[in-house]
Amino acid sequence: MARYRRAGATGIDQRVVDPGKDLFAYLFILIMVFSFMLLMTTEERHASQHNQRAPESTKAARSQLAEISFNAIGRLEKDGDEVAMFFAGKEYFPLRDLEKLTADGRITISKTENGEVKQIIYLSTDDADKLSLAEYLSAFSFLGEHGINVAFADRVN
Repeated sequence: MARYRRAGATGIDQRVVDPGKDLFAYLFILIMVFSFMLLMTTEERHASQHNQRAPESTKAARSQLAEISFNAIGRLEKDGDEVAMFFAGKEYFPLRDLEKLTADGRITISKTENGEVKQIIYLSTDDADKLSLAEYLSAFSFLGEHGINVAFADRVN
């Protein structure tokens, strides 16, 4: 006669699988995936930071007030399809009247602390005649290519 041991005699049910092993395996996989994702994102961030150009920090001219004659401050208006600058009633087109602006003294020349010569055109901040951003940028980019800065001026009483 064969003797069989009863399952209940040992106190362990053979049908129940140890849940601790599965939980540990899931946590291990989750930690590994999270660590890999974190490693890859920081690697990408460091790699992309080397290619980015950051703005150069220089002295800001926020606290400087300058007295400018009213005739030296122009305003932008749209004349047909072009952007025109008006200085004391005279009309200038930035794309073709650069020599005329210089000859009439509409471009202010100043020296920086380093001795560099700066050319500046002052424009009023009036927004009566609204221009599109593309029109502003086309006028300002042409002036910027020729080394002329654009500054906005407010009338102070």
